[in-house]
Amino acid sequence: MFNIMVIDDSKVILEITEEILLKKVNTQLNIRKFNCAIDAKNQFVSFQPDLVITDIEMPNSNGYELIEFIKGECNVPILAVSGSTLDNSDTGTILHVASLIGADFTLKKNDLQRKLPDLVRSILCEVKYM
Repeated sequence: MFNIMVIDDSKVILEITEEILLKKVNTQLNIRKFNCAIDAKNQFVSFQPDLVITDIEMPNSNGYELIEFIKGECNVPILAVSGSTLDNSDTGTILHVASLIGADFTLKKNDLQRKLPDLVRSILCEVKYM
């Protein structure tokens, strides 16, 4: 069983992400959802996730702060997601900056349905053999 932490201020995105993971990843998952990065930080150590999927633009504490916090604790894989429609190769994009500060993977929210299942399977396969 893999522990996955999903953080997004949109309850709709949280539900969509959970549904995609449970229906299409084809492995046992324990998913804990947070709509606030501060709550996720407070639960991080006790939950011990194998993967963190986080939005970047959130009120109170953003995804950048969460990524820096997590990477300061351990080396759990982080997938940063964003609703930005800019090309990720542009060095000014939200996802490019996320990768510079520690996100291991990035994904645009409009690619969740199509790319999330394979990406998560690949990440969890690496985690399993670490």
